[in-house]
Amino acid sequence: MLTNKGGRLAQRNCYNSPAVTNTQDALEELRALTEAGVALTSELALETVLQRVVDIARELIGARYAALSVLGPSGEITRFITSGVSAEEREAIGDVPSGKGLLGVLLHEGDSLRLETISGDPRSASFPPSHPHMTSLLGVPLIFRSRIIGNLYLTDKIGERGFSDHDEELVRLLATQAAVAIRNAELHDKAESVARLEERERIGMDLHDGVMQSIYAVGLTLEDCGERVDEAPDEVKVSLEGAINALNDVIGDIRSYIFDLRPRVSVVADLPEAIRHLVDDLRINTLIQTSLEIDGELSDAITQDQALALFHITQEALNNVAKHSQAKSASVRLACDEHTVSVEVRDDGIGFDAEREQAHERHGLRNMRDRARSIGARLHLIGKANEGTTVRAELSIGDSAEAP
Repeated sequence: MLTNKGGRLAQRNCYNSPAVTNTQDALEELRALTEAGVALTSELALETVLQRVVDIARELIGARYAALSVLGPSGEITRFITSGVSAEEREAIGDVPSGKGLLGVLLHEGDSLRLETISGDPRSASFPPSHPHMTSLLGVPLIFRSRIIGNLYLTDKIGERGFSDHDEELVRLLATQAAVAIRNAELHDKAESVARLEERERIGMDLHDGVMQSIYAVGLTLEDCGERVDEAPDEVKVSLEGAINALNDVIGDIRSYIFDLRPRVSVVADLPEAIRHLVDDLRINTLIQTSLEIDGELSDAITQDQALALFHITQEALNNVAKHSQAKSASVRLACDEHTVSVEVRDDGIGFDAEREQAHERHGLRNMRDRARSIGARLHLIGKANEGTTVRAELSIGDSAEAP
């Protein structure tokens, strides 16, 4: 057993180790660690980060095998990633380790463990029948903010009987970088999960407020028709025609939701062209006469986030025209100059009561306000009953931009 007293190495400069024979070797190792850190922190997919950690560790130290365990909130092993073991060998080994034997030592003691001969340690447990034979071991905990989130294991250093002090120092440095990268990837996964949940809630609310209410109303109409069909067949015929028209509207709404369930637009390379497609879609899918005016050229200073937000504001405004306005015509104007960009959507529909609308704001209007606020734009909502509606988003860009 080659651990130091108390299981911890004395603090020292790892490049004074005999394993590093000259300055060039030290520079190469420093470069390798730097590249490893960049590679790990630039990746956000958790499974990819975990695999890169074990692959980098095995290559950096020159080990035949490497593995990484990730711990859950209760300290149980939730993931076990390997390197140097083929998929067939991994399948033959069987289930994920439960944390017994030397793995349990690392889990419970939270310190490095270095052995020249695994089988010579009384705490070791036998390997499964299909497990590759392994002799030497180097295990290092992954610690993030004083909490162990996993362990990194290396076995069988190629060309050597065991791992050196220097190897342990390098793996400790790599483990520090890996812990940050893993936690970063976990937070990214959680953020994506929250975004997916919010999207499902948005769709659920829209379905409830739109499609489900419409279907419920049609159902009541059909029930009434069934009760009056013998007494007033002519009236029932008119009611049935109205129900059929309402169902056709519901079918149109469902079709729109199906389209919304496709991957949402995440990149707007050409804002004027993207808005042109929105206008064309409204013209094709409704009887509303729609026009587009583009005034000026879009500044190169506009960011992708700003372009995307303006696109979605325009999309939501046009959706409201199609669903709620009862308009015969609508117009979209995109005005651009060096310092400002504005998008205006105007219709000649039934309009709305501004005070009542603010008190009972629809989900779509709230979305537009949130998107405008996120990029520091001003959103103007102008309308009166029976006088149409105007939605205008104004954005200052470049040096003239104001903070949100």
